Amino acid sequence: MPDPLSPDFSEDVDVVIVGSGPNGAAYARVLTETRPCTRVLVVEAGPVVTEIPGLHMANIIDDDERERAQISCQGPNQYAYDLPATSGTAHNADAAQRSEALVTRPGLFPVGSGDIDGDGFPAAQESSNVGGMGSHWFGACPRPSEAERIRVIDDEALEDAYAIAEGLLRVSATQFLGSKFAEHVEHVLGEELDAGRAPGREVQPMPMAVTLTPHGVHRTGPNLIFDDLLTGADEDFELRPDTLCEQVLLQDGKVTGVRLRDRVARREYAVRAEYVVVAGDSLRTPQLLFASGVRPAALGHYLNEHPQVSIMAEVDGLGADSGHDHEVGNSTAMSDSRAVAVAASGVTWIPYEAERFPFHGMLAQIDPDTVPRSAADRAERKPLISVHFFAAQELRFENRLEFSESEVDWLGLPAMRIHHTLSERDLRTLEEGKSAALRLSNVLGKPVDGEIPWILPSGSSLHYQGTVRMGAADDGTSVCDPSCRVWGTENLYVAGNGVIPTETACNPTLTSVALSVIGARDIASRLDAASAADSGVLAG
Repeated sequence: MPDPLSPDFSEDVDVVIVGSGPNGAAYARVLTETRPCTRVLVVEAGPVVTEIPGLHMANIIDDDERERAQISCQGPNQYAYDLPATSGTAHNADAAQRSEALVTRPGLFPVGSGDIDGDGFPAAQESSNVGGMGSHWFGACPRPSEAERIRVIDDEALEDAYAIAEGLLRVSATQFLGSKFAEHVEHVLGEELDAGRAPGREVQPMPMAVTLTPHGVHRTGPNLIFDDLLTGADEDFELRPDTLCEQVLLQDGKVTGVRLRDRVARREYAVRAEYVVVAGDSLRTPQLLFASGVRPAALGHYLNEHPQVSIMAEVDGLGADSGHDHEVGNSTAMSDSRAVAVAASGVTWIPYEAERFPFHGMLAQIDPDTVPRSAADRAERKPLISVHFFAAQELRFENRLEFSESEVDWLGLPAMRIHHTLSERDLRTLEEGKSAALRLSNVLGKPVDGEIPWILPSGSSLHYQGTVRMGAADDGTSVCDPSCRVWGTENLYVAGNGVIPTETACNPTLTSVALSVIGARDIASRLDAASAADSGVLAG
């Protein structure tokens, strides 16, 4: 058996990035642009499922091809799910079917536990493909409020990182200007909510990582973040799919490389690296650290998401069949449902304002033809809108991932169990959210016949955070420092939503990519410093 401390390295690179989602892609892009000739290897356990690696599923025009690609992302579940995606939002579906649709989302596979209506994390999902969750995400990219800001990073540095992240994700809030539907919704809700709000936090268009094209809405996938790296023009960069990182290899707190498994050829080998970035999701990043023996006290703890309240409403004041300014196109929302479509009307944003308005509101038009309705409803055909309120969850150490020392998952990594409950404060906030969603539905028009606000099963938001959280000091309450470097190591970094240390209600992707920009720059500066030191030694 090979010595794990002195493996037979078959390759040498500067940086290995584990994971090809938005954060892995951001690390690769920033590193190669900041420091050309840096040898970067990105490994991804899942396959390439689209002709362009990392393409968003919603950008696949052909329905059959999209279904094939989605099934290929589903890890151990290589089959089409029984329930249609629209069951997750259909107002006349029974509660069990609605909840079940959130557990079996096309393109994802469930990893949660617990009763669908109780504690645990029953709707937790993962994907396994080049592009990761970035091939399935909704695309909302708001900046957080002051109450949600990360305080351990200098404001100027964080603002700069946000600006770069917005460029990488191609974020804009102006794609859908001129939409009568959006203008009406923003006006009605603005009159109700804007008084007393902080400047810039009024009701407004949601900043989205999407582009409106003649063929519909085109979503940003990791392919657009990787950009020219996928053309093969940079001989120092490689994206290697179907390659599982089984272990990060360390000696005396310093990474020496990674142990990889080619899932197609079924062979194991080791790659030497100066730096390793673990950029999996908020569940698999701590899983790999655990498997590698890197186990700070906070690893896997402080798990939190954005508990969600939703309702579907009719919109008055526009007339029947109005509001569809352009073709809806092939856009999916919440990563699994064409029923909650990002039409050419865009998405309306109600920013979070802590105690004053403790929700991040996201409202999107629904194509009425995708939602089963009564004959009377179909005859009237008023425009429909989905109202989603996300709450900031109380951060608690006991909400955690537990990894097994003996059992393994479908990939052979330590099996995990999720421990998660909502606090009394969380439950009170969600009840307030139900009242607020109902009130605003009546401000816009009225709830669709038979609709009441409902609290989605835990894990439904797909916004999982905190499991490798950032902190100001190595005091047992965080996993990494403000540059995303894991405490107690010289050259191991983490990335993704799990790094976010604060209570947040808004969508996390923009923030996590901004943190990846900071981490990538830190690695680049350290590589530069090492090169300069080597040059000095040689010159001396």
